[in-house]
Amino acid sequence: MHLGGLRAGCWLGLIVLGGCATVALSGCATTAPPAPPPPAPPRAGVCAFVGPTLQRRQEVALFSQGADPSRDPACRIVNPERGYFAFRDLLSLTDLSDLRGLGVSVIYGQALLADYRDRALDAAVLRKLGTSFTLIRRAGLKVLPRFYYAADDKAADARPSRALEHIRALTPLLRENADVIAALHAGFIGAWGEWHPDDRASLPERKRVLEALLEALPANRMILVRRPFYKQVAFGGPLDLARAFADSPLARLGHLNDCFLASEDDQGTYRAPGEAAYAVNDSRFVAVGGETCKVNPPRSECPTALTELERHHFTFLNRDYHADVLAGWREGGCDDTVACRLGYRLAVTAHEAPTTVQPGGTLSLGLTWVNDGYARPVNPRPFFLVLRGDRGTVELTTRFDIRGVEPSAPRPSCVEAALPGDLTGGKMQIGLWLPDESEALRHDPRYAIRLLGTAFDEATGINWLDAEVD
Repeated sequence: MHLGGLRAGCWLGLIVLGGCATVALSGCATTAPPAPPPPAPPRAGVCAFVGPTLQRRQEVALFSQGADPSRDPACRIVNPERGYFAFRDLLSLTDLSDLRGLGVSVIYGQALLADYRDRALDAAVLRKLGTSFTLIRRAGLKVLPRFYYAADDKAADARPSRALEHIRALTPLLRENADVIAALHAGFIGAWGEWHPDDRASLPERKRVLEALLEALPANRMILVRRPFYKQVAFGGPLDLARAFADSPLARLGHLNDCFLASEDDQGTYRAPGEAAYAVNDSRFVAVGGETCKVNPPRSECPTALTELERHHFTFLNRDYHADVLAGWREGGCDDTVACRLGYRLAVTAHEAPTTVQPGGTLSLGLTWVNDGYARPVNPRPFFLVLRGDRGTVELTTRFDIRGVEPSAPRPSCVEAALPGDLTGGKMQIGLWLPDESEALRHDPRYAIRLLGTAFDEATGINWLDAEVD
């Protein structure tokens, strides 16, 4: 490939001046043949730059563009709030320090409350749960808790009024530890808290449980419901972009499929007319998780599994169950792909930045995103631009919402931040920082999102770009 007679392999970057490109070269002729200059490459992002800018493009191996990086080191990244989860008991939790080394950032935390069917929760059980949340935080993990009464389909539930009393008793604990809750399973009804069979509770009773759980958790956390039918009957939908990411029941209820691929309707998960289509449309904007529960070829094998995980935008999946289904995925060669693509897989494939900025002005940064995973990030988090120079580091607040980057074709964006009036001179490298929303976890790099196409700093959680401003 040639640019106006100059070999493309020689250039290091593009300085863009009013839509014309000046090529910065090293060891090559600097005079092009007398011919009209080639058009500048498409710009990253959609910023309205006025002065000179520098563009960079990154080569990232992406499933969505035909590559198979499933065995690459980039697919071993442990990002927060996504991926295969490990099964643990919140009432007997011990050391969790080995899980991140196994590629796990989320656990499912069961809490069987059978001993409390007919009485209030006492200080002892609340203390055990509080200790477990502390251990989860210490290990750099998040949890999908589920509280329930019936360990099988023959055991009884608590009365609806007792369940609501227990939810009220759990509310302070859930709010205090919401920072390490990825999402909450609805639980409380049916065998294993999975809301079946239908005669366990009436539709109004189920709705009251959902309303109580939504009230118990902060507005930035979702509840996962075992069947889409229960969400639709109670609150309508499916969601669309105009109503997503809001503090409403419709926007805060996600989906839990605990018999993924086990039959044509996933063991009754989608047995109502239109229920599967509702789930697919709704899943674009909410958290989706679950597990497989039995071998059901060919539906439970790799080709259908990959299609359905993508179609339903899965973020979480049990890594331990069903063992035979998961073994089939390993034998079929898709297990590594699933592990890599569950939830989000965010890449910055190009960026464009001004070469100079003014103190007190605005820093605009053009970014081209590709979400190569199955889903958006499910929980809100801040997005900072960071400047690093000889005189220190400056964190700049932006209004960019990373949840807007859904799995799709490359998406350009313009991220802007106000610069302090006392910004000192000198070259400063630009970084992207997506820490946890919680102040308690903000400076723990284990909870920061790691972006492909950048240089990730393990000590700070900042993704550094190959870009400087002066």
